[in-house]
Amino acid sequence: MKLYIYEHCPFSARVRYVAGMLNIPLTLIYLDYDDDKTTNELIGAKQVPLLIKDDGEALAESLDIIQYFISLAKSNETIEISSDVLEWQKSAFRPLQKIGYPRWPHMALPEFETYSARQAWREKKESDELNFDKLLQDTPNIAREVESLIKQARTLLLLEACQPLRLIDAAIMFSILRSFFSAPEIQWDQTVKDWMESASVKTHISLLK
Repeated sequence: MKLYIYEHCPFSARVRYVAGMLNIPLTLIYLDYDDDKTTNELIGAKQVPLLIKDDGEALAESLDIIQYFISLAKSNETIEISSDVLEWQKSAFRPLQKIGYPRWPHMALPEFETYSARQAWREKKESDELNFDKLLQDTPNIAREVESLIKQARTLLLLEACQPLRLIDAAIMFSILRSFFSAPEIQWDQTVKDWMESASVKTHISLLK
């Protein structure tokens, strides 16, 4: 199966996380950020992640892809996200943008290898509220906000509890937390960092450093 992705994309990462944990092999295809043709020709829209199944059928919503993987693996997991993780995701997404948007185009990510891709990103993502230069200058304040989210994550990840974490909850949290590695100024709870590094190894998904 082929999975079209951006390396930075949290929705791509959560799909890859589930595939990795369920030992489902994928051929990853990294798209240039300014590639407006490839997925349009396949599904009529510019969208990732995009799964092309072995029979040629396309799945383009991350939860649909995850549900397919769960069914394929005959797992008892579900795509029902816990309310606490949904709330955490809601509060974490804007800090994720503040950390990632000004940094990702300047990292060694395949979707941003060309100048035109980096320009396309800035033109689409930068706004008055998300001014890249101002965000970089405000890193200390944003880092404190992120560090609070990381502390909350320690509890949500059930790292000190006996019950297992739902696969979908772990996938969502991993996909967001990995983006916070993009700013070295952020101080990590060691237990959460250890969990992230272990999950990165298990799923073969690199942290965004």
